[in-house]
Amino acid sequence: MPTLANNIGVAYQLSLFAVLEATKGTLVFPQSSGIEACVPAGFPEMSQNPSFVNSDEVVYSRDVLAKFQNVTPAGTFTLPIYIRPSGTAGTAPMGDNLLLSLFGKKTVVGGTSVTYAQQVVKPSLSLWFQRGHTIFNAAGAVVDAMKMSFTTKGGALATLSGQFLKMGYAGTSQLTAIAATAATAITVDDGTKYTVGSVIQNTSANTGAGDHGVGSAGYTVTAVTGNVLTISPGIVAAAGWSVGDTICGYLPVGTPAGSALSFRQSLFTVEGTSRNLKGLDFNYSDSVKILDDEITSSGYPVDYLESARQIDGSLHCYLRRNDIGLITQGMNMNKGALVAQIGSTAGSIATINVPKAVYEVPQLKTAAPAVEFDLKYTAISNSGQGEDSCTLAFT
Repeated sequence: MPTLANNIGVAYQLSLFAVLEATKGTLVFPQSSGIEACVPAGFPEMSQNPSFVNSDEVVYSRDVLAKFQNVTPAGTFTLPIYIRPSGTAGTAPMGDNLLLSLFGKKTVVGGTSVTYAQQVVKPSLSLWFQRGHTIFNAAGAVVDAMKMSFTTKGGALATLSGQFLKMGYAGTSQLTAIAATAATAITVDDGTKYTVGSVIQNTSANTGAGDHGVGSAGYTVTAVTGNVLTISPGIVAAAGWSVGDTICGYLPVGTPAGSALSFRQSLFTVEGTSRNLKGLDFNYSDSVKILDDEITSSGYPVDYLESARQIDGSLHCYLRRNDIGLITQGMNMNKGALVAQIGSTAGSIATINVPKAVYEVPQLKTAAPAVEFDLKYTAISNSGQGEDSCTLAFT
């Protein structure tokens, strides 16, 4: 029997997909030809770790007698990506589903624009994330924050973060028993490396280029009993699978959309007037409450509720002669629009539009040889009825 190399996970062996769910918390596998593939601008992080408490039982001893596991809390993730329009106006950018999960609503005008706008209800995602030798998945994921810090350097980076209901995974092991064509049960050397809902493949040489299932869709693990995995569909390979075959997680090869924009391509309009900025901080928080404070039969949370939204940030500027009036305006709770556009070529333009922001009193600071100021702002409802404080449009 061949022996698997005891490899350490390689950080650069990475791929990422975000897929809309039809039912919250029910995994949906990505399509190789769809728009779910994303290129992270850095290393994503995903985790879901329950806490443990010591037993309070006391006997004639100073030892801890037992330990209890608490209900599994919400999982968390962080995904850095560049703003990456498709290059064709009216066609969704990379990260389409991530942005839809953050904002809640998408409007497409063919040949013209794709606009993400706010909605009370936010859709859930299935995240699929290859991390070295293991492929992780997260069911019931929702993006609840985006942070951008515009500078004069680098790509237009957006750091997305959020929560999810349940994490799964498919590791790498070997087959320990022959599995014939159409078999729906296989035996591996360590069944603990797999969870129900994960998707696997056979990458060994005797299956030719690898057995990825019907239409290269992989095999879904529907049950794990010890070292026996129940899979769907049955094995496709005409020769079946052999002892020693390598069984590992599977993801398709995606084709991410478009090209990344750079921050140097940014244009800013403050209260209807074009303005040069040293920088702009934009924080979009659209939080959800994962219901991990109720007891469930699975031990995992099964739902979430949308919570409060907060959009704010700061403008960083040189203090020009006409800026002194901003002090008075801030004292009077001045309100006005804020627009940040990245790119100038049709099909490759991304625009953040805050129709009404409240600007505070500027905070002056000395940065020799110049005097500078930071101006905090908070987005508020444009109409006073809500769900219209910010949009992100690709044109």
